[in-house]
Amino acid sequence: MADEKQPLIPEEDKAKVQEGSTEYGANGEGDLYYMGVLKSEIYDTDHHTGLTQAESERRLEKFGRNELEEKEDDKWVKLALEFVQPMPIIIWVAIFVEVISALLMDPVSWIDVFILLMLQFLNVVVGFYEELQAGNAIAALKSSLKPEAFVKRDGKYLTINAGEVVPGDIVCLGAGGSVPADCKLLTGKPVQCDQAALTGESLPVTLREGSSAMMGSTITRGEIEAVCTATGGMTFFGKTAMLINNVDDMAHFEKIFYQINFSLTSLGGICCVSVFMTLMLRGAEPLFALAFSTVLFVSSIPIAMRVVCTTTMALGCRTLAKEKAIVARLSAVEELAGMDTLCSDKTGTLTMNKMELQEDLPMFVPGITKHDVLTFAALAARWKEPPKDALDTLVLNAIDLTPLDAYQQPEFIPFDPVIKRTEATLIGPDGSSFKVTKGAPHVLLAMAHNHDEIKETVETKVLELAKRGIRSLAVAKTEGPIYEKTEDNKWVFLGIMTFLDPPRPDTKITIKKCLEFGVVTKMITGDHKAIAVEMCRRLDMGTNVLGAENLPVKTPKELESKTLGQEFGPMILAADGFAQVFPEHKYLIVEALRQGDRIVGMTGDGVN
Repeated sequence: MADEKQPLIPEEDKAKVQEGSTEYGANGEGDLYYMGVLKSEIYDTDHHTGLTQAESERRLEKFGRNELEEKEDDKWVKLALEFVQPMPIIIWVAIFVEVISALLMDPVSWIDVFILLMLQFLNVVVGFYEELQAGNAIAALKSSLKPEAFVKRDGKYLTINAGEVVPGDIVCLGAGGSVPADCKLLTGKPVQCDQAALTGESLPVTLREGSSAMMGSTITRGEIEAVCTATGGMTFFGKTAMLINNVDDMAHFEKIFYQINFSLTSLGGICCVSVFMTLMLRGAEPLFALAFSTVLFVSSIPIAMRVVCTTTMALGCRTLAKEKAIVARLSAVEELAGMDTLCSDKTGTLTMNKMELQEDLPMFVPGITKHDVLTFAALAARWKEPPKDALDTLVLNAIDLTPLDAYQQPEFIPFDPVIKRTEATLIGPDGSSFKVTKGAPHVLLAMAHNHDEIKETVETKVLELAKRGIRSLAVAKTEGPIYEKTEDNKWVFLGIMTFLDPPRPDTKITIKKCLEFGVVTKMITGDHKAIAVEMCRRLDMGTNVLGAENLPVKTPKELESKTLGQEFGPMILAADGFAQVFPEHKYLIVEALRQGDRIVGMTGDGVN
């Protein structure tokens, strides 16, 4: 790692940074540097010993904690600022005028001063209290979630708070554990990683040596070491969160409220000036004219409107709280009620994020049944043990496993990402031996002895399923004694199991109700286009789903443009959904709709 006394970026290379060189990037990042330090020096960690404790502490101080930066405003400062917002300022003006009136003319005006002060404090305190309660609930939820990481330091394995992971740390990733930061996998067997929260992909993906594992994903099978390449706000997860944190627009409720108040107050001011001038021209006493105009001005200000609106939304927050919902901002209640466009993630939001077998199960051997195919698929797994992954869970839950105990399984080869299948050797109740396998259709098709006869039929079916976004898993077995090299013990392609991540039971009804209330729902997912189209078809959302190629990838600075609605609004409005998108695309979609005067809601359980 570079000496701290040395410049982070050499003087001769600073021009490259200013020019946005690909070596550094516009912000000093790129292929060579991480936060101004050479990546080669950060990631060159001894894989056997890991970082020393002293070095990890130095890096923690330099690069910061592995946590997302949050805007934390002092609650008392926030409360004080509530008294100098546009509407409170108008009320202060009214209070000031009433005080002058009480001092110079009518002492009864002190009653009005007291009432106005009560309204002012009631309005501010009610909203502040409700938002403070929501903030406390969110803080309590975050404090209960304390992720940990398993790292290697000074040659020893340690369990530490995930916030203390630093770039260059050797992290141990294992089944059931989350990836604490962006990492690059080191030498080891491939692992299965669930990236649904990042990409929308329902099934785990295979990661090998050199692959990148992103913060927020979960290892579902296998174990491997990795070197941490980015932490906190520099991770894929963190950069996505920064896009949202940069949005600090005034709430829709506040905009409408200020427009109404400005209009009424301006009109009231004009009327008061006109009345004052008329009274003066008719010879009225100046103090009388001023007092009359003051009363008229105060009465024209909708002082109680803010209190009524705040109280109403506070009651709405309480109602939502009873339904286990946390409302972070009071104005969010009105925005939710006024929403006209809902952008929804697919995996885990519209769908169950759990694969289920479909009724369609094509078979390619005369006389075989659907139950036979499912039975052989279960025999190609460790049915006496808990399922190891989503596919085993799917297969083993499809049938009654009790009859399978009559079989012996002397040999089992778990799923191998290289050969893309599992394999088991079985001995039946009658003593006969055979092998079964399940895996990718094209792999099992190439193994089948009647490959040439069924190739066209199988490939046509698989292509048809793929176009509809339905995934497939083939099953095959051998015939004849497996220990005898005869023509009878070749592989037989039995059938293809089909499965899909199904919609939640209430999703279709919810979308229909949204349409009845004038809310248009658009699916935005990182999953494949074919799968998105099939899900839209099932949910009656329309099938005009566009791919990421229709949306440019813009930098955070470019996403601040005020012309996004004009450039992309019509296309986005016409689409029923978007597939294979990145977080920047989702931000672009929502921002373009907002610039088109749409009130947009975004929901999902993922980062992307």
